[in-house]
Amino acid sequence: MSGGAAEPRRYLLCSTPALGHTVPLLALARRLVDDGHAVAFFTTAHYGERVKATGASFMPFAEAYDAHDLMVVNPERESASKRGVRGVKDDLRRIFIGPIPGQARDLRAILKRWPADCIVVDSMFLGALPLALGPASERPALACVGVMPYPSRSRDTAPFGVALQPGSGPLSRLRNAALNWATEHAALRDVQRFARHRLAEAGAPGFPGYFIDLPPKVVDVYLQATVARFEYPRSDLAPTVRFVGPIFPPPPAGFTPPSWWDELTLDRPVVHVTQGTLDNADPSRLLLPTAKALAHDDVLVVATTGGPDPDALRPDLPSNVRLERFVPHDLLLPHVDAMVTNGGYGGVQQALAHGVPLVVAGNSEDKPEVAARVQWSGAGINLHTGRPSPAMVARAVRRVLAKPSFRRHARALAKDIASTDPLGTITQVLDELCAARQGAPVPQAAPVTANPPAQRLTGDMSA
Repeated sequence: MSGGAAEPRRYLLCSTPALGHTVPLLALARRLVDDGHAVAFFTTAHYGERVKATGASFMPFAEAYDAHDLMVVNPERESASKRGVRGVKDDLRRIFIGPIPGQARDLRAILKRWPADCIVVDSMFLGALPLALGPASERPALACVGVMPYPSRSRDTAPFGVALQPGSGPLSRLRNAALNWATEHAALRDVQRFARHRLAEAGAPGFPGYFIDLPPKVVDVYLQATVARFEYPRSDLAPTVRFVGPIFPPPPAGFTPPSWWDELTLDRPVVHVTQGTLDNADPSRLLLPTAKALAHDDVLVVATTGGPDPDALRPDLPSNVRLERFVPHDLLLPHVDAMVTNGGYGGVQQALAHGVPLVVAGNSEDKPEVAARVQWSGAGINLHTGRPSPAMVARAVRRVLAKPSFRRHARALAKDIASTDPLGTITQVLDELCAARQGAPVPQAAPVTANPPAQRLTGDMSA
């Protein structure tokens, strides 16, 4: 065992069929296997080979509720960001809530033949909620890894999805209370009703309040994969929540640097633009506007498609743009002075880990909330759109490069992130949970606590 002290246990990991939700749990699976534990992984068949590569046993979703194809970009999915609240509701119903009965049924069947000491889920895998809502004595220990901005309601924040800045004063709390009520009882009333129906169908008891608030209230520990400085402070934060730091994938093996790689060390700023691994089918949303915006600036623009073939785009790009399908962030970001992104949670965390300030333009999935937190933390500019004009991008990038406050805030976050050991902390917490459930003395190790309360730094944060 690399950890040396923990008793071998059995862990069942469960993830939503999306790369940003699955990759952190794959990293955890490999760590647990390396530490000598037995690990099973319950997710979509599309990640089967990646699961097996960690040494974990793969247990696939049934085809009937495998929503992987709904998570990838296709013409129907591409229009989700244009459908506003209707698009959010549709995703919640089909991808996250709808599969609950099937996931819960198969999860119980797995536990019968493979009794786990602990279940670990990502923050949008809802198939474990029926177990969590039942008696704790009738289930294994249950942990949740937060792989997106913390979504639960608070008197100090507006509801998740509206991407408003927080506030704890009397007027802000009045606003928050009104918006939180309207979200549960009006805007998402039908989704709330659908969630209750699906949970009841899965054998879960009734529950008070809003279904989005359930995970931190019903799991044994909620491990938020960021640092406290990046998340809104809440005076009513659930006691199960611990900030453990972002979980990054291991560097890919065998990367061959492109022919232009030495240009990264020349004496001009480097700007990286990415549309991530999900919403990247249409480069005209962000990649091409950024290339056009900076065509006449004395900067090197490094663009990545995140999957689509870059060859068709290269002939029309400005001379200062270098385009690749993929470049490992751990190798590229140390050279980057500013990053333009559509707001994927993992990519933003990686940029901040390297102290890179951001320009964020995202309006699908959880990306508006990521952008809002970048703005609030002072580490970058939120463009408040998923399809900015070249002029908007140019102004924002030039401002981020010119004003030291953005890099100062990003470097403060990098310092916080560098002080974390996410996988080490998580494995320690999980072992403590298992020991407590078995009635054994909890191992005496360094205390695992949340990061100190976030200190908002004064800075220039709006676009």
